[in-house]
Amino acid sequence: MPGRVAGVRTHDYLKARLLYVRQDFDEVLEKLNDTDLPWRPAEDMPSIAGLLVEIANKEKELIAWLQSGEWPDDDHDAFDETATLAEMRSVLATLRKETLRYIDSFDEAGLEELVPCPERWWEALRLEACPRSEILRNLAAHEWYHTGQLIVYRSMHGLNSDN
Repeated sequence: MPGRVAGVRTHDYLKARLLYVRQDFDEVLEKLNDTDLPWRPAEDMPSIAGLLVEIANKEKELIAWLQSGEWPDDDHDAFDETATLAEMRSVLATLRKETLRYIDSFDEAGLEELVPCPERWWEALRLEACPRSEILRNLAAHEWYHTGQLIVYRSMHGLNSDN
C-alpha cells in the first residue's frame, strides 16, 4: 500500500480536505437566495437556514472545545435563522479562517495528539479520546453530509441544478 506523498503533512491534508469540502458547499450556497432559507421539506425537519446554522454551530463548538478542553454547553448560535444568506456566509467564512489558523498553530505531533472526547460527542465512535486531526476530519465530513442534504433540499424545493 503506498504511503503518504513525500513532504505532505497531516496539516496539509486537513487544510486541503476542509478547503475542498467548502468549495462544494459554496457551490450550493451560490444557487440559494434569501427567500429559499425558510424552506423545509416537512414541518418536523430543519429549514435550509437551520442546516446552515447546524454547519456553522458544529465548526464553532468543535474549535471552542479543542481550544478550551471544555464542551461549550450553553453557547449561542453562530447566527440566527433569520440572518441573510450574505450574513451567514460571512460568519461561515470567519469560522473557517479561525479553523485554518487553529490547524496552523500545531505541528504534526500536536495534530496527532489524543484529545479526551466528551461522552455526548457521538463522532468519537464511543472512544474516550481521539487524535485532534480526526476531530478536524470529522468537521469536514459533517459539512459534506449537510452539503448533500442541501442539494436534496434544493431538488425537493423544485430548484434544479441550473438555477
